[in-house]
Amino acid sequence: MSIKLNNILISNDDGYESIGLRVLLNIAEQLADNVFIVSPKKNQSAKSKSITIKKNINFREISKNFWIVDGTPTDCMIFALNHLFKENKPDLILSGINAGSNIGDEVSYSGTVAAAWEGAVRRIDSIALSQYGGDDKINSYECSKAKGFEIISYLLKIKSQTTMFYNVNFPYTISPNSKNVKSSFTTLASQKIADEILFDDNFSSFTIGRMINNQRSSTNSDLECLKKNKISITPLTLNLSNNEFFDKMNHDI
Repeated sequence: MSIKLNNILISNDDGYESIGLRVLLNIAEQLADNVFIVSPKKNQSAKSKSITIKKNINFREISKNFWIVDGTPTDCMIFALNHLFKENKPDLILSGINAGSNIGDEVSYSGTVAAAWEGAVRRIDSIALSQYGGDDKINSYECSKAKGFEIISYLLKIKSQTTMFYNVNFPYTISPNSKNVKSSFTTLASQKIADEILFDDNFSSFTIGRMINNQRSSTNSDLECLKKNKISITPLTLNLSNNEFFDKMNHDI
């Protein structure tokens, strides 16, 4: 038996016209009586948790319960949670479905994860969702379309004393067997080695290219999970404190 919620808030970092947002809306409408969308006006990929300060942020409602904000994913969440949901929090925040994976070290840059993070900080259950290989074609989201509702419903049933905060990545598959794709709980891979930097002819500007990764990671990582064409579900924590340090330094200096 699936869980039925009152209000779900969804956002993303690819912009309000993205295919992944439409896929997520379809899933959210099966889970809740009311779905609200607050999405960036333009693509805001890799903006992480950045916010716009000392500058006016334009916004407008383009249809019932569908708002666009000319800012970052976190700007969208700040608008939604301090205005639309000022009196009552949403039951769940869903962010995505991102065009491309957000795994390992990429999570720290991800605007998709940042939107969910902003909800989790406020003690609202939040899930970030990304589609490996997702692009501007609907068939590239076949796995997230086939399994998204099932995965979110499963996570909602898990009992926890803490706020739910998950990062979900779907593998790329366009086969008719997408419904049979398995899932696993994973850790974040630690794979970044360097970044590609491309300079202009005058050596006065540069662009940042691809992340250069170590292809090896732990067997239980999100990276290895996607390599096996399985859905990766990574529980995230809000606390960045190094608890291992405190476990070792259990006495006063």
